[in-house]
Amino acid sequence: MFRPESRRRPSADDVVLVDGAFSAVPRNLTVTRPSSPAPTMDFSLISRPTSMVVTDGEEHSIDYFAYANEKSYSLFPSPSNRSRFDRISPCRSTKGLLPRLWDALSSPGKKGKAKSNYNYAVTTFDYSDLLPLDGEEGELIDEACYIDSLAVTGIDILSRLPPEIALYLLLFLDLPSTLACLSVSRTWRTLAADNGVWKELFYQKAGWAIDLDRAWARGWDGVRFVTAPSAAPGASLFNAGGWISRSPSTSTEGSGRGRRRVTALLSAPQAISASPSFASGSTGTSVTLAGTAGCLAPLSLDWRALYRARLELEKRWVGGEPRVTRISGHTDSVYCLEFDSSRIITGSRDRSIKVWSLRTGKLLATFRGHAGSVLCLKFDKDWDVKPDAEDRDGAKRGFMVSGSSDCSVCVWDLWSATGKAGGKKGGEAAEVRAEVRAVLRGHTGGVLDLRIDGEWIVSCSKDALIRVWNRETLSLHTTFRGHEGPVNAVGLQRGKVVSASGDGKMMLWDILSGERLRTFEGHDRGLACIEFKASIDDMIVSGSNDCKIKVWRASTGECVRTLVGHDLLVRALSVDPASGRLVSASYDRTVKVWDLGTGRMVREFRNSHVSHIFDVKFDVGRIVSTSHDQKIVVLDFGQDMDTALFV
Repeated sequence: MFRPESRRRPSADDVVLVDGAFSAVPRNLTVTRPSSPAPTMDFSLISRPTSMVVTDGEEHSIDYFAYANEKSYSLFPSPSNRSRFDRISPCRSTKGLLPRLWDALSSPGKKGKAKSNYNYAVTTFDYSDLLPLDGEEGELIDEACYIDSLAVTGIDILSRLPPEIALYLLLFLDLPSTLACLSVSRTWRTLAADNGVWKELFYQKAGWAIDLDRAWARGWDGVRFVTAPSAAPGASLFNAGGWISRSPSTSTEGSGRGRRRVTALLSAPQAISASPSFASGSTGTSVTLAGTAGCLAPLSLDWRALYRARLELEKRWVGGEPRVTRISGHTDSVYCLEFDSSRIITGSRDRSIKVWSLRTGKLLATFRGHAGSVLCLKFDKDWDVKPDAEDRDGAKRGFMVSGSSDCSVCVWDLWSATGKAGGKKGGEAAEVRAEVRAVLRGHTGGVLDLRIDGEWIVSCSKDALIRVWNRETLSLHTTFRGHEGPVNAVGLQRGKVVSASGDGKMMLWDILSGERLRTFEGHDRGLACIEFKASIDDMIVSGSNDCKIKVWRASTGECVRTLVGHDLLVRALSVDPASGRLVSASYDRTVKVWDLGTGRMVREFRNSHVSHIFDVKFDVGRIVSTSHDQKIVVLDFGQDMDTALFV
């Protein structure tokens, strides 16, 4: 603060008067500025207050704010315990400028008594003394200058909204944004941790899905992923599809350290909805499920735990080491395999078909019906889980076809021996029975590959023919001719058949018209395998003796991408367009995992088999392959994890 060197009163040569009042400032501190242009409109209510200073016989404007800030002067002390209408002015001036100046200086900022060498008097200013507004400038300026303090400091909009609307807004966020919301405040954390939000995040990931009905039918107990929070009776939980209320079928049994064990008596059409939510403000508890009918509501699941587990599974596909299980039992080369959520079915050169437990590798059944090697097979996966499967003595009937070097196609009826899809606790597969319903004859060479859907059975053979059979009547519908070599593989999608031959060509056929729609050429040698996914991604993937894998667009015949990496014939392919993952197996004894989007090889497994690999399949948690070494190898990425829900 400026302090005079002595207490003597400054002489007239040392100071200048301010507005003719007794207030004065040293001349060397006076700010001299050129005169402002004459205003064309009255902005007195919003302009910075200024006054005139006489220096050297001329009048100049002085900015009180700049002057006070430059020398740390506090010209007008902030009032304490006074109303906003109190005004402070110098002793000799109480009108005009200073009331407006104090109006501008007063703020909710620093409070306290300022020091000054001059005396000031306090006067009360009444707005009623002002002239009435003219209905033009005054009203407009008054509205334009109004600033809501909430707009300056920010509004917590999410907390002010009804919880269901706030949750709905959070459904549009990605994972990083949701994680950031968890750190904002307790309210935001509760909202961002809601089960419906994490359910939406789960389904935002390409290829991520669950099958709750299948897992329940397989004997899944739900201890890890089903939760029940402490919530007020009748509390409603938000879901992307609406509100789900807690079912009266949920009962509580005791508690321990804040955790409750809930027994959910699931009887159709009732379902429980017990999940972390804004309404409950809890993070969930373990649940024991009882009963054999009905199903869980989607929000009965702990979606945050599901997301974490599914993400961990994806990381293991990229960098984790799978648990390797080798299953022995065949006495010769294992040519083909198929598996579902509980069992593996394989066909061998020893002329047998064997059924294995996917979880333990235990042999469940052996079927014999062919006079030659079993080269290919297909079955309705999880037939004992489907509600419309036909029952026989309490067992649901499944469907399987197999092709052999004896030139025949066998049609099988399958039954689970116990009549229960889940079998033993923990998802152990039940034993399976099988009977040959019919034998389809017509090929003059070994049947190399098969495909089935709800309407057709398609087979291909060394005789260079593709035959299409009606699944219901088992009668021959049509035969496709056009290849000049053995047809090693076929694909079936939406009434279309694609065939791959040793002549190096692929052909696309229409079942109803019997016409050949397109021919694909691009491989340098014969084709050994194909995957046809036109219904999902308009895609055909082919593997060849030229060691290459090609990705084609089915609708145009264009080759989209060529994958190079195998050293010998590419014998088998398995693809999941939803996740963009492709698995290939080769005579070079390797299994490779590819990213279809980029064409990059993600993983390679070289020590699974010691001889040529003939077939490979995969699901969300494992890769299963068969080989000339008579082994079935399971590469399990979900060891020590609950992956029963994932598909």
